Amino acid sequence: MIDNFAIALTHVLMAIALWRLLHRDDLDREVGPRMLWQQQRDAERMAAMAAEVAEDRRSDA
Repeated sequence: MIDNFAIALTHVLMAIALWRLLHRDDLDREVGPRMLWQQQRDAERMAAMAAEVAEDRRSDA
């Protein structure tokens, strides 16, 4: 009886792990190194532009 319980328990745990893996959002998106670089570059540009706008507002006030 314990052997059947142990086998059933491990199979249920593996099924839960598989279920969680298959329902991850990042499985639907493949982001390559170039895309990561472009996203980082765009984020840095946006941060630089925001800093310039904040500096302009401070100098105008």
